[in-house]
Amino acid sequence: MNNNYEITLSSEINNLNEYFIVFILKGKQYAINIQNVMEVINIPEIEIPSKAPQSIIGMFNYNGLMIKAVDLCPYLGFEPSQFSINNQLIITIVNGNCFAIHTEKIENITTLNAQDIQPIPYDMKDSILKEVCKTENESINIIDMNTVSELVNKTNNNDSNVNYTALLPSDEKSKQILKIRAQQNKSTQEVFSFPFNLNTMNQHILFTLDNHNYYLDLKFVKEFISIKRLNITKLPYTKDYIKGIINLKGDFLVVLDLKRFLNNDINTIHEGSKLIIAKGKDFNIAILVDEIKYIKNLKNIDNHRTFSGNSKYISSEFMEDDKLYSILNFEKIINDDRLYINIS
Repeated sequence: MNNNYEITLSSEINNLNEYFIVFILKGKQYAINIQNVMEVINIPEIEIPSKAPQSIIGMFNYNGLMIKAVDLCPYLGFEPSQFSINNQLIITIVNGNCFAIHTEKIENITTLNAQDIQPIPYDMKDSILKEVCKTENESINIIDMNTVSELVNKTNNNDSNVNYTALLPSDEKSKQILKIRAQQNKSTQEVFSFPFNLNTMNQHILFTLDNHNYYLDLKFVKEFISIKRLNITKLPYTKDYIKGIINLKGDFLVVLDLKRFLNNDINTIHEGSKLIIAKGKDFNIAILVDEIKYIKNLKNIDNHRTFSGNSKYISSEFMEDDKLYSILNFEKIINDDRLYINIS
């Protein structure tokens, strides 16, 4: 998109190696290369052994595979703190080693500019931090996943002195929720074959519009951003599903009110509203959504059914826990003639 608002958007599709998932731990931002990320799940019930190596919370069943849940706090020099029922685990794969990393909150998925990434000015043995991304507004520590994998695999007598049983949610309601999640994470499907290819992972972003759940294929996602960080400039003579344009890092992007686009209902912007910066073949677009939930691997969802409604923008739907989930046909959306506007 050019500054004269003649909207024939063009943008280079970034290489997957530039993608990072950013999460919060102890109030600080950390990032993992998306190439190492399989899925993000809500924290489930975890089996905690009487003795375990440092930083190993315990084990849980993930699609038929027992994997370790890892706490990065001891590696980062922090004292582990009380876990929340809202905490999440990032399922990772590093050199064939599958394990989960505990996070307080997933912040976003974004691309980090290589020019902003610099090495940590000190070199410590077994440090899981080797680089940091610094901009005018923020600092994001980049986790060296190869080092984390090596530490997780170490077999030594350095038992953890952390009582993770006491840190997990312990009230009856929370324990029941954790137990249900643990059951959902189990699968009768074949155990995953390593290594994974991200292009065939079928990873999707789950987001909400009102109370409806939508999945968008991760391959179309460039980054997330909070609406409160941006100003939307309304364009004259445009359809009501076009909220306006934003200036994001020097690029002008159309903001699509997806709710209005799909079913003609207006989406009210609120403090928690998010924009998904999605990429098409010829241009990028900012999609307005209510809330971004998590990443899920839909490869093994076997209860998809062909969408029987009248929307060409939904490729399929499925039921899970008595909730309906719709998978967007983003190629139909991004190639729709209604998104091409020409303002003199």
